[in-house]
Amino acid sequence: MAEQGNGLDEHGYIENSCSLDKIQPEFHAVVNAVIDELCLRFPDRIDGIYLYGSVPRGTARTGESDLDVSIVFKDEVTSTDNEALCSISLSLPRLHLEISKLDLDPGSLQDILQPQEKYHWQFWLRHCCCCVWGNDLSRQFSQLKPSLHIARALNGDVDDFVEQMADKFERMSAGEMSRVVGKKLLRSAYYLIAEQDGSWHTDLALCTKVAREYYPQHKDELHLAYQLATGHLSSKEQAYSLFHKFKETLNA
Repeated sequence: MAEQGNGLDEHGYIENSCSLDKIQPEFHAVVNAVIDELCLRFPDRIDGIYLYGSVPRGTARTGESDLDVSIVFKDEVTSTDNEALCSISLSLPRLHLEISKLDLDPGSLQDILQPQEKYHWQFWLRHCCCCVWGNDLSRQFSQLKPSLHIARALNGDVDDFVEQMADKFERMSAGEMSRVVGKKLLRSAYYLIAEQDGSWHTDLALCTKVAREYYPQHKDELHLAYQLATGHLSSKEQAYSLFHKFKETLNA
């Protein structure tokens, strides 16, 4: 299903394209399994569970798409918690072949409610996720328009992204790793020019098309990133090389 419009409402605020109503029936079982497993592993510690990405946008492809989940904990997230989340993210896709990968992104309630998280976590939950279980924090956060504040908050890990992801990349196949890096590069590049373009796209093809207009000197890199992101090219070496070559532009 193609993305419609420019991703903004009539007043210029970013529209949230995620909704529980859009989740396709073939993904209901794995979503419920994730909720059950999280509640079992972390009893009384989770404030809310949110979905983002292609599944709650209704654009997921069976056997090809990731399931992306943000988890808000009532207390601090420990290294032991992260190990447990890693175990879940590895085990559940083996039982649910309708997804290619499970991403679990944790945050703590106290941190998320801090004013400095307006353009990061608060933006993320309000505009990029839908609550599938527990307390829906998004209702209390402000609607936002595209801005460099959001771009910089979302791109803040670009410098250290490969290093932070090194352990996960080691376990991933070339195809999985290539898709992650390709998507990161495309979205990071697009976010920086979204305000100027007057849009907020989630579709990778549209992000790439717009980015190519604003980065004419990087059309080849953007094309390669799209090939990686969409699975048309699988190479850890090319993904690493492209990331290190292009990240300076994203930090400009």
